[in-house]
Amino acid sequence: MVTKLCVFALLVSGCAKTESSDLLTSGIYADLSARSTGMGTTTISATLYVDNPNNLNFVELTGDDQLIASYGGQDKVMNQVELGNIVSHSAEFSTDMEGAAFTIKFHRSVDAGAPSSVATLPAKFTLGTVPATASRAAPLALSWSPSASADAMAWKATGDCIGDVQGTITGDPGTLTIPAGMLAKRQGQNIPDTCTVSITMTRSHPGVLDTHYGKGGVVVGSQERTVMVMSTP
Repeated sequence: MVTKLCVFALLVSGCAKTESSDLLTSGIYADLSARSTGMGTTTISATLYVDNPNNLNFVELTGDDQLIASYGGQDKVMNQVELGNIVSHSAEFSTDMEGAAFTIKFHRSVDAGAPSSVATLPAKFTLGTVPATASRAAPLALSWSPSASADAMAWKATGDCIGDVQGTITGDPGTLTIPAGMLAKRQGQNIPDTCTVSITMTRSHPGVLDTHYGKGGVVVGSQERTVMVMSTP
């Protein structure tokens, strides 16, 4: 979410980035995740910010500072990617099993760093079939199994002809009905009446953030599944 805000800000006034050698860990906010999409792998992502993430001031790792993802006795130095002033880090592991716990370590010599954040994957699930074509004027039913987990569920729909829409799901009932009209045609010129819409369901499990990040942060493990449907008026 914050990164999307920064992409928009780049078009307006730009984001900022600060070298990690100029910062103590006590001045850093961490956004950490482990995400699986059902393909047998998990992507570990990390984005560090100076102070409040809403300031859109990204941390660029310099010197001997490293972010390291660990699982099953294997350590991987996370790859740093920069797009303008947007800085992110990632690594991938060949597992997506329920309960897989990934440690994300911030190693540095200027202070103790933050060596013990943990993101844990929730239970897998499978989406039921959806119609190939669905009218936006009618409700759209989705299902998944197994259900009844203790973790949070949410959904999001995106497409070239609709405005992005998302929501949370109370409990984990195994079914969701998107009401008629909730998927609405995007405003603007030359917007098609029909397009392919991606509907993504996400099951999320809260992780454990190393307390050395003085500005706080968030850690989450998630299982995501996506279905495609042709959306019509």
